[in-house]
Amino acid sequence: MALNLTPQYHNADAKYRAAKTPEEELAALEEMWRELPKHKASEKMQAELKKKLSAVRATIQKGSKKSGGRVDPFSIPKAGAGQLVLVGPPNCGKSSIVGALTKAQVKIAEFPFSTPLPLPGMATFEDIKFGLVDTPPITAEHVPPGFAGLWRSTDVLLLVADLSSDAVLDDAEMCLNHLSAKNIELTDKAAGKLSQAPGAMQKKTGILLANKLDAPTAVDNLELLREFFGARVRIEPLSTHDEADIARLPRLFFDLLGVIRVYAKPPGKKVERIDPFVLQAGATVNDMARKVHRGMAEHVKSARIWGQAVFDGQNVQLDHVLHDKDTVELHA
Repeated sequence: MALNLTPQYHNADAKYRAAKTPEEELAALEEMWRELPKHKASEKMQAELKKKLSAVRATIQKGSKKSGGRVDPFSIPKAGAGQLVLVGPPNCGKSSIVGALTKAQVKIAEFPFSTPLPLPGMATFEDIKFGLVDTPPITAEHVPPGFAGLWRSTDVLLLVADLSSDAVLDDAEMCLNHLSAKNIELTDKAAGKLSQAPGAMQKKTGILLANKLDAPTAVDNLELLREFFGARVRIEPLSTHDEADIARLPRLFFDLLGVIRVYAKPPGKKVERIDPFVLQAGATVNDMARKVHRGMAEHVKSARIWGQAVFDGQNVQLDHVLHDKDTVELHA
């Protein structure tokens, strides 16, 4: 599969080569990462970009220590099909959730504040990956500087409550109040279907994960959470010690991201559902053509589809709405 690098990627690459400072290099590299198509053919380039990003961040951090400057550790590049950020009080189990679903080297401890900085990992749902970010705890008195920027930029927020805690209601209220203070309001509407009204509260896809369902006080505390907050936020109970609960989370997170997987089929080849393109739910054949190559949409005249709501190989218009796991054969 060709890389099909966009003009925006090449512009960012030119900025990187012309950069005079590590900060300029970082900005260009982050733009290159956003524009780089994420599929199997680009895995080597993804790895190279990650190394460059790590190196330039290390350079900036080293320089900031000498000069007394600061680097925003809450700027986490998105990767894969989307990004979900966990938010919650100390010892609510954020690290356990991330550790159960990713290979991130999280530090799971009984004492509070064992996660000093955001830690991203990659979780898997069937044939795609998405970013899952563990973060330092927040309290009523303290939210780390820069946290609000991560809340706004991520695709999904996952509040985490501790069903074993007597303060579970206060903790949930605290998290929602901090979001409200930053003009953020949660909705369970999928991220790909959100629209923002200028000047209004920023709608952000998010739910509350009621963790430690195996605790003795869990049933009563879950009932209280639903009574006091069920109208404000969707509540999903779980225990990280329950394999069935952990197994259902990737599907849940995929649905919250509001994306679909679409496979490209070269004319004359058999249908193979590997290396999907990730599109927003509601995307059309024309959107798929742009994803394959930005200039391709202008030349596509027709398409054939294998998948939902069609018979195999059906000819469709370019405004045909795609579904998850459709296979598309584009014809110029």
